[in-house]
Amino acid sequence: MPLTVSTNCPSCGGGLDYEEGTNAVHCSYCGSDHVVTGHGRVLSYFIPEKLTAGRAVALSLLKLKTEGRSGYKAREATLFFVPFYHFTAKSFFWEAQEIAVAEGTGGQQSGLSFGFGDVELSFKLSGGPGCGAPRLTEKRFELETKAIDRSLPAIDAPGLGICSLGLRTEVVKLSLFERKKAAARGMIAPADLDCGRLMEEQFGYTGEKEVFARTVFAKAASIIYFPLWLVETVSRAGEGSFCVVDGLSEDVWSTFAPVDIIDRLLAPAKDGYEAAGLRPMKCPECGAALPVRPKDVVFFCKECSKAWYITGSDFTEVPFRVAGPVLKSPPPSDLLPFWVVRVRMRAGDRLLDTKRDLVEIAPGASIPKESDSEIPLRFFVPAFDMGNMRALSRIAQGLTRQQPVFQPSGSKEAGLPASGCAISPDDALTLAPLILFSLIPKGNKKALKFALDAQVEPVSAELVYIPFSRGRFELTDCLCGLSIPAAAVRE
Repeated sequence: MPLTVSTNCPSCGGGLDYEEGTNAVHCSYCGSDHVVTGHGRVLSYFIPEKLTAGRAVALSLLKLKTEGRSGYKAREATLFFVPFYHFTAKSFFWEAQEIAVAEGTGGQQSGLSFGFGDVELSFKLSGGPGCGAPRLTEKRFELETKAIDRSLPAIDAPGLGICSLGLRTEVVKLSLFERKKAAARGMIAPADLDCGRLMEEQFGYTGEKEVFARTVFAKAASIIYFPLWLVETVSRAGEGSFCVVDGLSEDVWSTFAPVDIIDRLLAPAKDGYEAAGLRPMKCPECGAALPVRPKDVVFFCKECSKAWYITGSDFTEVPFRVAGPVLKSPPPSDLLPFWVVRVRMRAGDRLLDTKRDLVEIAPGASIPKESDSEIPLRFFVPAFDMGNMRALSRIAQGLTRQQPVFQPSGSKEAGLPASGCAISPDDALTLAPLILFSLIPKGNKKALKFALDAQVEPVSAELVYIPFSRGRFELTDCLCGLSIPAAAVRE
């Protein structure tokens, strides 16, 4: 569950709460709409302390006593805002698990395997005197998705005794980091660990099953300055140490932090990360209000028919086109955005670059006409917000397999798009290899090896709105007739 950011509306000053990672917010007091700036950057927050210095001292002495170390005295309690990185992302991958369908009875074995769809069958044949029945196993491939949400210290100070925030999202609220505001409350410890290196480590796979074609997208990183009290204590023998007390939960994380830890916390700060800001949710071209869709990264202006991608603190125009429907009935009622991704994939001396190349390794892929055999290969990646990632994979596989030919349709004829994009063009490029892996029969080992070894060269990502007709429970695209559950599309 995302953390809540608490700030004030720049228009009326009223309280404004939104989830971390949100890109657009609405003020319930004055009705103004705002875009949250800093998308794609490492944003900084802090959490004000709830614990007083006196309470921190009392808790430290009580903890020492319960540990059998009475006779300690407290000299001073200092509040530090200690930096922690917070990493979030979505992981999308294929898992493989071998399941025994029939057990053999021993003997020397030889193997034979073949594949059908997402199942690979393997026969283990026994040979020699007294051998029995063959052993039959299935290697089942399952598409999985997992949310990644991890935090760890951004400072090299293991003596603190805390390795993760473990925040209760329903209780804790983040405040936008303002150095002067935070410094008025306590000392600010420096973030001296490399964010990029730690991010890649935290986004690695941690499961136990065999994993193929794993990709991580919707990556986000922030830095949270967390309140910790350091209470200096001294024993009767004159030995000094620090107790580390959580400024929110009152937990004592360590009673014997080394004295030199204070040097780490007081080291000069490096260049800080920026805080999120709020700016009016207005179209840069015509000034019209843009729709408030919190998870979108591309917003569509209905007044001037332009799409805008939020990058950092600015809007960048994104060219798009609307695909003309091919199927005649039922008539289209929804326009959903897709990134039509153009990539080249190369492994060794083999290149995947055209529709014909796709047919060679993914049977069932369609080439409408012989003259289309040299048309560049395109991957169709849904850009709208989908709660069901398997449904996203199915529609991406279906359109990519069909490689539909469509004609651009004028916006007046097709109607104006109603939704923006929740998936960025960069994320669409990272999903292309996984779509390829999904199309390949799992028994085709050469094709699978190519998909896993291929180096991906991005060429382009075009935004295309595809018309869908709405049924009672499903949405059906008007190019190929493929359906997805209507409930899977988040409005």
